[in-house]
Amino acid sequence: MGNSAWGSPTLHRAHRTVTVFSIAAVLALSVAGCSSTNMFNTHGASAHDIAVLTYEMFAILSVVLITVWSLLAYVIIRFRRRSKSEASRTRGNTTIEVVWFAIPAVIVAILFALTMITTGQLRGGPDTVNLTVTGHQWWWQVKYTGANFETANEIHLPADTDVTADLESADVIHQFSCPEIGGKVQMIPGTTNHITFLPIEPGTYLGVCAQFCGVQHTHMHFLVIVQPPAQFAAWLANQMKLAVQPTGAQAIAGEAAMARLPCASCHTIRGTSLAGTFGPDLTHLASRTSIAAVTLTNTPANLLRWITNPQAIKPGCRMPILALTPQIHAEIVAYLDELK
Repeated sequence: MGNSAWGSPTLHRAHRTVTVFSIAAVLALSVAGCSSTNMFNTHGASAHDIAVLTYEMFAILSVVLITVWSLLAYVIIRFRRRSKSEASRTRGNTTIEVVWFAIPAVIVAILFALTMITTGQLRGGPDTVNLTVTGHQWWWQVKYTGANFETANEIHLPADTDVTADLESADVIHQFSCPEIGGKVQMIPGTTNHITFLPIEPGTYLGVCAQFCGVQHTHMHFLVIVQPPAQFAAWLANQMKLAVQPTGAQAIAGEAAMARLPCASCHTIRGTSLAGTFGPDLTHLASRTSIAAVTLTNTPANLLRWITNPQAIKPGCRMPILALTPQIHAEIVAYLDELK
């Protein structure tokens, strides 16, 4: 058995290669869906506090690591084996044992205190925007407390205003994460978790689902759009309106087509007969910058691609392929493009 092929150098090298590639695959999967975000490029008070805590922990643990390595190098060099010498033996040393226990305990206590201080800073203030974000496979449902509408995959917020979000899941475990604005929190079916953050700088920031949730996990993104308070108020007022009546001939035909097709069982367009709740609300779809959970830019061409064959863009998604004529597809796109 000792001379079998299993012990050959070639197989050992193959085993190491497989191991390296396996580790690389695991690392790739662990960051899947988390591209184009940078927790150190902060634009929110909570994100800043978390980044500062990260720097503090890194600095403390770096000192620990450098100290341990330095002592190890000193011991290896200073007490290296010499000819005709024997290692000394020590039978118990209470002082050393107490010191070795006290040092890690102090370090852990400091890290714990810094974490608790930062956690306390993440709580929201009195002037707060409240919303509920629900994770679905594979899109985000957003409802604003006190408003009579919902939107999808884009979260508009006023700058310099505390935000509290209730986080829920409609199916599997998701994780809400927008590193440049705030932290990350699990979304667990049957449980409501919470996150509070303070967006400071107007801009558009990418959010992701940071918990593997199925085959389209990497295409489950959302946008946090931080606006000056006046712009946010204008956006909010527009979202609360019913859908505009179509004006173009194609758009009018598209509205009629959606009402008689299975679209009506999945989507809501307020002000029409469409009142489905399985998919995203489309009342103001044309006002959004993206579709399919930030998979595509919201343009008529991309919208046509999406409704014609969603499985080609997000295989496994819940939106079915409908066998419609090119004319009907064009009419539906014309109607949706008017829903500003």
